[in-house]
Order: sequence, then structure tokens, then C-alpha cells
Amino acid sequence: MNIAARFKEQFSPGYYSLIDIEHPLSIYIGLDEQSHYALEFRGEFTPTRIKSSHSIGVKQQKREDFSTIIFYLADPEMLDNFCVFCEDIINSTKSVSDCKSGYNVLINRFYSWKKMFQTQRSILTPYEIMGLIGELLFLKNFMFTTHSIDLSLQAWSGRDLTHKDFSLDNYWYEVKAMSVGKPSVKISSLEQLNSCNDGELAVYSMEQMSPAYDGVSLNKLATSIINTLKSDENKDSFIRTLIESGFSFDSVYDEFVYEVISLDRYIVDSTFPKLTKEDVSDAISKVQYEILISEIQTYKIEQ
Repeated sequence: MNIAARFKEQFSPGYYSLIDIEHPLSIYIGLDEQSHYALEFRGEFTPTRIKSSHSIGVKQQKREDFSTIIFYLADPEMLDNFCVFCEDIINSTKSVSDCKSGYNVLINRFYSWKKMFQTQRSILTPYEIMGLIGELLFLKNFMFTTHSIDLSLQAWSGRDLTHKDFSLDNYWYEVKAMSVGKPSVKISSLEQLNSCNDGELAVYSMEQMSPAYDGVSLNKLATSIINTLKSDENKDSFIRTLIESGFSFDSVYDEFVYEVISLDRYIVDSTFPKLTKEDVSDAISKVQYEILISEIQTYKIEQ
């Protein structure tokens, strides 16, 4: 459901539109009396005390026949986040059986998203955007299908460069994304490929396209993953790691659209060419280096 498009409808202050007649809950979107974008739930439930965040306000009222809770956007710059939050609310309540359960789900989802709205975050660099796209693609298309969703989310480390992107009990994956035709892949730290256990280096080759192209972008990819997660715990884990990765939904990311050309995986064992702490002096605190793709073809995993 495209909430951003629905918000572009001509609403008057105080007017709300039912989101879906087939949804088990009475959920509306529109504008509140102060012209804030808002989502409203109406039903039979007992409101509990909820504290607003800096960007999302919360208003509740118990009327004669029903109660209402309204989440409204207090910070217009966070509209993209708010739209995804609303979509998550709607999708998370599609299978609830009663209003009380629906109200509890709404509250839980609000608290999960609250951290995403607490502060305005800086935009990721183009290099970081490609890197995070690679991690999300690998999470969705490989980890979720090879391992359980629970285990995959627990294995994902996010932005921590001292850990592998995905670490299991005795195996790991480091994911890289590079522009098509680039001869080498960048390794950002001595720890990324160093381990007493074998692992894999997964390399995505991508081509940046125009924003109008129907390709892969961060907002669309992150939203699609959220929509596939069934449990609140998994959604919370995914959103938490997104935040730790420096990401929050912003329309600027829609300008960075990519065509995924290929994914190649390489086994990283004791003979794989890499630098480790044992190779450099203790006086050197930080090392970045590049590996020529043409020189590691013997380690390539046939798929």
C-alpha cells in the first residue's frame, strides 16, 4: 500500500479516509485539525498513557461509543519515515482478531519505530548506500533462504567494521558492492576477512541508473524486507540494525537506483589473499586495501 500517494489526496484539516474496507480494524489516514499528516485508529479499547516522540505526536480520546488514537507527524522533514511507519502499522494489524489486540499491536509498533524518529540523521554517502544495498540484498535473497529469518537477523552486524557483516557459529559472510567494471573490491579493515574459521566474500556488481528506472533503491528494499517479516521481534531487530547502520527513510535515497548485474561469492580460507593484524606493525592503527577480482577467481564458488 502506497501511503505516500494516499497522503497526496486532497484532505481538509480534520478529515480522514478509511484506509481499507477489508482491513479488520478501522484505520484512517488524513489531516488532523492542525493540518498534520495523521493516522487514526477507532475502536473499543481502553487508552493507556503514551508519550509522544519529537517527530510523532500521539493523541487519544475515549468517546461515548468508541475510543481513538491518532499518530500525527510533528516534524514534516520525517514524512518518508512516517509513511513507512503507517504502512507497518497497517500490515502488522491485518490478522488481529479484535480491537484490544489491534491497539496493543499499534502501541508496540510505535515504540519500535520511536528510535528511528528521535533524531534527524545525516545522509549516507554513495559508497555507503551501495554497501547497505548489498547487505540488504544478501539478507533478503540469500540469508533468509539459506538460514532461518531469526538466525539471519541475529547474524547481521550492521555498520560495525570490526565484525563480519553476517556471523554464524562457525561461518561468516562479508558482503561488498561495487560499480560494474571496477577491477578491485575494497576491504575496509584488517578484521573484515580475518578469522580462524572459513567464510565467504560476497561481491555484488551494480550499475547506477536514473531515478526513473525500476531498479533497486534503499527505501524500496528496506520496506520490502519489513513487509516480509511476520513477528514484531524480527521487525524490531531489523529496524534496530538499520538505525545502527546510519539509515533512516529519506526521499533522497530514491535518487540512487541500481541495476544488479551479478553476485559472485568467494571462499575465504587460510590461503585467500588478505591482510591481517599479524601482517602489520602494532603502530599502524587502521588499514584499508583492495583485492583484484581477477586474482581470486580460483576461490570463486560455483552457483
